[in-house]
Amino acid sequence: MNRAGPLPVFVSLAALAGPQAQAHHSTFGVYDTSRVVEIEGTIKAVRWRNPHPTYTLTVTDADGESVDWQVETGAISTLRLRGLDEDFMAVGDRVTLAGEGSSRGLPELFARNLLRPDGIEVLVSASSRPRWSADDPSRLYRPPVDEAAAAAARSQARGIFRAWTSVFGDPDSFPLYGTADYPLTAKGQRRKSEWDPRASPYVGCGLKGQPYVMVTPYPLQFLEQDEDIVLHFEEFDVRRLIHMNADGPPPESQAYSTLGDSVGHWLGRTLVVETTRIEATEFYGDGTPQRPSMRTLEHFTLSADESRLDYHLQIEDPEIFAYPMQFDRYWAWRPEISVQPFGCEQ
Repeated sequence: MNRAGPLPVFVSLAALAGPQAQAHHSTFGVYDTSRVVEIEGTIKAVRWRNPHPTYTLTVTDADGESVDWQVETGAISTLRLRGLDEDFMAVGDRVTLAGEGSSRGLPELFARNLLRPDGIEVLVSASSRPRWSADDPSRLYRPPVDEAAAAAARSQARGIFRAWTSVFGDPDSFPLYGTADYPLTAKGQRRKSEWDPRASPYVGCGLKGQPYVMVTPYPLQFLEQDEDIVLHFEEFDVRRLIHMNADGPPPESQAYSTLGDSVGHWLGRTLVVETTRIEATEFYGDGTPQRPSMRTLEHFTLSADESRLDYHLQIEDPEIFAYPMQFDRYWAWRPEISVQPFGCEQ
């Protein structure tokens, strides 16, 4: 049963990179993305957890007083992809950090860049760009490659069935979509104006729905499950089922759920997936809403050398969006990277 028919697209929104990319954990309203704050101090405390590790940094202010700043970085998954572990910032270390300061006038920072005393810069969020090493790439930290893990992954990979990861430095890869002037209907505009960031389901460890789940910056893996496909996301340990049985139950018999009812079929090297019956309240962590009327159509296309997976997403939600939309991104295959447990803590 092939239900993936044509979906007309009238508006195309480019993938947006930059500070707004942090919104996948709903930090909107917490940090001021309009300016960069730089602080220097000594690590006083470390809390290593997802969705964001947190640090206490003791900083001497202009009056000579010691002030404890609360610092967040990208998720553990992000840091791992950057080649960093729990000890990359330890109690007693003196570091310089740059990122977005508090929008509430508090000593708090979402860090994107770290400068070690030896002059080496470390990128500590998914959308970080070099700051101190921009003119001297030799000063940018480069993680070592786990050759044993890479060899094992090469021996097991088969077509689309492998782990895929974002390329943080390329906005065509990450993020999928970001803050933008979406073509909202009057109902969509009204619902967004009523948004309360504190009540967002995406605060802390709230699970993303379809299609927001596809914004993930972390590894994902395609797995075979009998005749079906499971898309396993590292982020929040989510598993999304894609029905591949053409004789399966009709969509109207399926219950609404956060990830919806997904049905796929192969078109050459492309996996085509149509999803309906989605029960998610927010399209993005900026309060843009969505309704159960949403339908998505996805194309996952494997490159000839099997090193890249291109993704095309088409969205139709006539209650919220005045026109259909489309977005594009891609994932790369890094054999040394695998999907790891996320273990989010509030």
